[in-house]
Amino acid sequence: MSPGTAEAPGRGPVPERIAEALLAHPAVAALSGGPFGTIASYLPGRRLPGIVLGDGEEPDRVAVVLHFGAPVEITAAELRRIVAAESGNRRVDVTVTDLEMPA
Repeated sequence: MSPGTAEAPGRGPVPERIAEALLAHPAVAALSGGPFGTIASYLPGRRLPGIVLGDGEEPDRVAVVLHFGAPVEITAAELRRIVAAESGNRRVDVTVTDLEMPA
């Protein structure tokens, strides 16, 4: 089974679990596909932007939009821990692609 489709019994695909956990973080406004939409997992019948699970020695990659005012370095470290806990990968690259400004 490829990294993008790995499942835990009763819990669903790993990318979906990671997306759920990232979106639950108070600093994360949205997931992002990156500047060219290349950061995405391909699940049966759909594309999930913002998450790519590393294959072999490659790191997992996530791209997010943060709420304006969120501390970027601290938030990125927290997001790395969240992703690593779900995927089991020790290396996680976090890209902040944008900030959501208050309305």
